[in-house]
Amino acid sequence: MRPLKILIVEDEILNAMYLKTLMKDKGHDVIGVVDKGIDAINSALQNDPDLILMDIRLKDEINGIEAINEIHKNKFIPVIYITASTDRETFVEAKRTKMIALITKPIIESELIDHINEVFNIINL
Repeated sequence: MRPLKILIVEDEILNAMYLKTLMKDKGHDVIGVVDKGIDAINSALQNDPDLILMDIRLKDEINGIEAINEIHKNKFIPVIYITASTDRETFVEAKRTKMIALITKPIIESELIDHINEVFNIINL
């Protein structure tokens, strides 16, 4: 079974490095780490990841949900949101993107890995 190709979109450098290290330790390929919505869109469309780990609040005017909506206009790529935003409006908006999960910060590693394994199992059927 091949590892997942994962794009990490996170504007906090410590969280981004933690996610990158965790994904590599679990045997997956991190194809990019970006901190802006426009970079997420461009990277996703150019590099064709199997999964996107997406923060919702980013460093530019495009938030994570808007970036995913733009990506999905061209290709459906599964997304797991990782965010500090826990309000109902954000959850409802994220859910419309057919997300795999929304995980709140601080990240619980086992929860994240369980959701990534769901995607891994589907990709490797």
